[in-house]
Amino acid sequence: MVQINSSEDKIMSKISDLRTWKTWNEFVNSQVSKNNPGTIPDSVWADHLRIGGNEISLSVPEGDRVNVLFTHGNQMFTGQFIIDAKNRPVIVIWTLNFKVKWYPWEKLASMFYDKQLGPLMEKSLVQLRDGLEKH
Repeated sequence: MVQINSSEDKIMSKISDLRTWKTWNEFVNSQVSKNNPGTIPDSVWADHLRIGGNEISLSVPEGDRVNVLFTHGNQMFTGQFIIDAKNRPVIVIWTLNFKVKWYPWEKLASMFYDKQLGPLMEKSLVQLRDGLEKH
């Protein structure tokens, strides 16, 4: 979660267009540098991005939400950006959902994902805020 002093429209335009993610999203930046230093993702459209073995797809914004689907091989994770613009500053929440079975190794894997992705998500939200508040 991050609080941003910007309009809901500006925030939504940055989140709902994957072409802008390279300016604030640490996951995209880490994948670009890991797979192709100094290059852009394999393919990128407003609602779909493919980089290395990863794909990200966005839904059309629905009110205050944008749904996200992350795919890596046969693994799929869903997520959501929620924008609460009732008050100022605007609150942006980014969630990821992992479906795991009862197997202990799957529960451990979910904790690993949290430790690995949580800091990237937090840093991304801070970069989103900083970029929007500069303009």
